[in-house]
Amino acid sequence: MAPLDDLFDDRLTFYTHRRAAVSPRHEDDCSNNVAYASVICSWSVALPEAFFLSVCSFFAVGMNSHGAWGFFYFWGMFSLAAQCGTAISRILAYSFSSKDVAQSLGPAVLLLFILGAGYSPQYLQLPSWLRWLAWISPCAYCYEGVMINEMMGRNVGDINGSVWAQDNLGIPRIPYESAPSGMNTEGLLMGFDAYMLVILTIVFDVWGCVLLHHSQKWFGPTSKRYQVAAGMSLAAPPWYGSRQKHVGSSLVLEQYNDEANLIPGAPSAHLTVKDIFYEVDVLVETAEPTPEKVSKADGRMTQAEDDYDQFWRDGASHDIPMTARDYGQVGKGAASEWVIKRRLGEDALSGSASSSVTTSFQSSEKFLKLDPPEPGRLRLLSGITASFEPGTMSALMGSSGAGKDVLAGYKTGGHILGNININGRPKTDATWRTIAGYCEQVDLHNPALTVRESLIFAARMRLRPFSLPDDARVGFATQIIATLELDEFADMLVGDEAVGQGLPKHARKRLTVGVELAANPSILFADEPTSGLDSLSASVVVSCLKRAAEQQRLTIICTIHQPSREVFAAFDNLLLLRAGGVCVYNGKIANLDTYMQSASGGDAYTMQTDINPADHILDVFCGPLGEDEDWGQLYLNSDMAQEALLSYTSCSCDPCSSGGSSVDTKPNDFGSELWNLVQRQILAHWRTPTYMAVRFWWTVIGNLMVGLVYFQVADSSTESATDTIGAVFFYVNIATVPLLSAVVPLILERAVYYREVTSGTYRRMVYGVAVQLAEIPFNLGFAIVSFVIFYYMVGLNSDAGRTIYFVLMALATYWVLPAFGQLFAFVSPNIGAAVGIGSLLLTLFTLTMGFLITASEIPGWYIWIYWINPLRYILQGMVVNEIGGDETGDMLLSTLSWSYSDRWWYCFVIVLLFGAATGVGIVISTRISWLQR
Repeated sequence: MAPLDDLFDDRLTFYTHRRAAVSPRHEDDCSNNVAYASVICSWSVALPEAFFLSVCSFFAVGMNSHGAWGFFYFWGMFSLAAQCGTAISRILAYSFSSKDVAQSLGPAVLLLFILGAGYSPQYLQLPSWLRWLAWISPCAYCYEGVMINEMMGRNVGDINGSVWAQDNLGIPRIPYESAPSGMNTEGLLMGFDAYMLVILTIVFDVWGCVLLHHSQKWFGPTSKRYQVAAGMSLAAPPWYGSRQKHVGSSLVLEQYNDEANLIPGAPSAHLTVKDIFYEVDVLVETAEPTPEKVSKADGRMTQAEDDYDQFWRDGASHDIPMTARDYGQVGKGAASEWVIKRRLGEDALSGSASSSVTTSFQSSEKFLKLDPPEPGRLRLLSGITASFEPGTMSALMGSSGAGKDVLAGYKTGGHILGNININGRPKTDATWRTIAGYCEQVDLHNPALTVRESLIFAARMRLRPFSLPDDARVGFATQIIATLELDEFADMLVGDEAVGQGLPKHARKRLTVGVELAANPSILFADEPTSGLDSLSASVVVSCLKRAAEQQRLTIICTIHQPSREVFAAFDNLLLLRAGGVCVYNGKIANLDTYMQSASGGDAYTMQTDINPADHILDVFCGPLGEDEDWGQLYLNSDMAQEALLSYTSCSCDPCSSGGSSVDTKPNDFGSELWNLVQRQILAHWRTPTYMAVRFWWTVIGNLMVGLVYFQVADSSTESATDTIGAVFFYVNIATVPLLSAVVPLILERAVYYREVTSGTYRRMVYGVAVQLAEIPFNLGFAIVSFVIFYYMVGLNSDAGRTIYFVLMALATYWVLPAFGQLFAFVSPNIGAAVGIGSLLLTLFTLTMGFLITASEIPGWYIWIYWINPLRYILQGMVVNEIGGDETGDMLLSTLSWSYSDRWWYCFVIVLLFGAATGVGIVISTRISWLQR
């Protein structure tokens, strides 16, 4: 089956393209053309994949080649099966609005087709009312055709291979003598199976095309807003669900006024930075240091090129007389980086601090004049020195790629140099995480929680001191709701923004701010808090930030693009950067007009009343309007630059004079974090039907199907014992669906997890343990449901001891397999990779369970999988518990190398494997991060 991730992405791309159609007729053509292109492209993948599989399996096993056409038939059947599987994947991808539902149902559909394939049970052993499944199963036609191809012309002992296959394997599904006229030969049946695969592929492809054409109106964005029913709250505060909940925040604030006063105010923080450089690695392909020639119209070299050549002739012994602008035009390539290193030292662009970067203010000026464009490293910040005072809101503006978000300190890639002080003292990681908050540009929240629950969870996990009573935390979260004007959204689910559910965009932005305010920070960074908002919504968000800065004496720093006049006026200060991260203004917004008029252009830069001030200053400092001015040098010579440097070296403000910030950096205790996180995960599972409902209904339907196929087959005969093994085999495989389902929610919430871990909400270890514990009540329920349906429908042994053992193994099955799924999620970068790894290992585990291939027949280099295979211990434990303990059963078990006396050993190993999968998953969750900033 094809990767569903790609098909979902293709569907969204198709919707975008179809909206550009000019008429309904063109929309129909668009659907058909996409379907045709998808089918043709899938053949280019199916053929080589099937060829590789055929070569590896056909010749390694030593199958019957019939000269050469036997192999080509084998390859053709698997190519058709692969194409049919791709068509089924399209149906799943186009039938559901949720990717995780389709991902979960994919293995379930495949298992149903395998159930009707005719291997176990055979076609004639299926109930007559269920035999239709074999006629729509691609697996049945592929298996039958390949087996006829293999057994034709062979002898099994003294018996003709075709006769032996019919008597022992039920191949073909209709005996030769009962087949319709003209279909009593192997060749005709092989052709019929190939023909039916072609027909099924065409039917499934047409079905997928129809779904693609109509699915947009089924799954298009909606404006649904979901409320949480009373009593289903993570916080469950006294007023929630009661007759008072309609009163609003005023009542809440009054009820919790005393408790909220227990929370100490955050200490004021004066943030100063000096000589901040940020560089990222870029790919450089060059052989020798040769400058690019940018010549004038008359063929003469530019002055910059003359200076460059003179530099080489003089042995790099003097300063290069060029401005940053000229250097950016001619200084491409590794040669430029070599020049800079020769001039400023080998450490000038290194990841370690050097004297040229951090010792003096003049070093920043030197770097400004030699701003390297992109040789080996691309510089995004060039020696920024700035000051941010408590109770003020500063805007960071500039050209794209100017490194405006680096000062927040949340970058995980690149090379950052420089010094940061808090209240005159060097920044430490522990203090920084305690007093600083960071609002992501993308609003990352758990969609299954309400606004109130999200804020209460953040307060419980991050609000210091951790000895505060819970009522005080709830009250503080409610105060934040009032501050950010989120009262009307307080009890609304956050929802999935991608499908148009939950909060509107402006409310999400305010919730992002609120989650950080719940930690009671001293410094708040906001990365483009108005991104994606209209002017009115942006004004609401910025006014809320302004209110927080004034009420809590916060130091707020926002990166922002193209603010409106009202939004721009809300800020107190401006730090303006141009491309390359060069500072061109760092001061009060009120002084901007005076500063621009002080340049040589004078009145040409005067602020016009009918022009947005933000647009005007960008045109002046970073655009064509002021391109003749050297704004970087003008700033370095200004009083603002000297004041920023003095703020760093010898500030006399109250926060700096008090001797730094005294904050509690002790982390929350492990048990408290674990308890709160487990509660949230359980509630999120309960409110996510696309995850839990799919698992539940698959458990019910899958076990009902197997129970009906093997209804009351268990008795003391050898034939019945074989059927019992087959029934348990399918029971275990039904339980493997949660293995692949478990990867979906973990990867979907990975961005939220990274945001919360980075902000210090909880430890990585706590998350790894919590996701395991949160599954326990659900896995317990699934195990009991599957046991009740399967055990009594198949008619397994009713002895109390054997029944209890089966229940224990069922519980282990539904606990250990999701643990492996979560392990795959932690080691995989995305859902497609996790499902691919899980599917591959499930295939290997299924082959080495000891049922399809006995342990003695597994190759020696392959046997290690048999010993670490959890499915093997589950299957063998359940089977020996059922048919072992008597002479007939033990004789059958001995042929499989299984033993009734080992049944408790199987239980013990399952527990060990669960511990190993859980432990490795938790360790990996603390060591591997797939997020790069």
